[in-house]
Amino acid sequence: MSQPILEVIELRKNFYPRRGLFSSLSKEKNARSIPAVDGVSFTLHENETLGLVGESGCGKTTTGKAILKLMSMNSGEIRYRGTDITAYTPEQFRPLRRDIQMIFQDLDAALNPKMRIADILREAIHVREADADAVTVQRQIYDLLDLVNLKKNKLSNYPSELSGGEKRRIGIARVLAVRPKLIVADEPTSALDVSIQAQVINLLRDLQDQFGLSFLFISHDLQLVELMSHRVAVMYLGQIVEMGPAKEIANSPRHPYTSILWSSIVEKRSREIPVTGSASAWGVFDFERPLGGCRFAPRCPVYAERGRPSICTDPANSPTLKVASEGHVVSCHFPL
Repeated sequence: MSQPILEVIELRKNFYPRRGLFSSLSKEKNARSIPAVDGVSFTLHENETLGLVGESGCGKTTTGKAILKLMSMNSGEIRYRGTDITAYTPEQFRPLRRDIQMIFQDLDAALNPKMRIADILREAIHVREADADAVTVQRQIYDLLDLVNLKKNKLSNYPSELSGGEKRRIGIARVLAVRPKLIVADEPTSALDVSIQAQVINLLRDLQDQFGLSFLFISHDLQLVELMSHRVAVMYLGQIVEMGPAKEIANSPRHPYTSILWSSIVEKRSREIPVTGSASAWGVFDFERPLGGCRFAPRCPVYAERGRPSICTDPANSPTLKVASEGHVVSCHFPL
């Protein structure tokens, strides 16, 4: 296995919800915080894809934005190729933006609606090569279109004149223009139909093979994650509860939550178990979410079947990630 290109160590990000119209004038808004990302740790190797999955509000996108310093962190450490970049200022981090890029989820917000496609790509190329002449830039623009399988007649269009799949391809082309090494792909197939999703996934895999890219692939589409990823990390309420090889996570999950997630896309699974409650009952802005012990306990069928053992809800015995098999860790007192 190659050396890690990215190391995330005990990453934490809290939000402080406002309680009323005049809460900005009150210190009370800081009295209680919501841990959107709570002690997340993982490594990503060169030419590897790590899938990050979980229900909406579990902290996936917040984790990705924190890595790219699009959102400040409360604590934790981020290392890029062995260098601690946690305390980098925006000026210090700017040169690294050529190496670390993000494919944003929102297709319309990601592209400037007032710029033609040619200008969007030209701007990205100038970020990498500020003194590139017009002929060189034009050749590189054509090369980018070839990479993402788009016709040259799209260059005169505005983003609003493109289909969802074409917008996604332009977003990928713009990222490739700066020749990154690490890409955080946040729901890169959202708002696309199934056939276009498959095309985008195949494109990303081909580009990874061609350029040796590393991906943090954030998605709630488990089938695409299994197809795209080498390893998968499963998040629940701000914490990673299981992480391991993609095929092993999909076919032999050890955490009850992971089993429930994947059983939703498989007709028959030997370990399929029913879930109680709903994710919305423990949403990211719910002050009643369990902050001690196992956060999945209120919904966990294993917890209920075992007679609700106190160890699962004891704040002094919160489960931590432990080795289940080689390369496979799980955070559960009673793993499957």
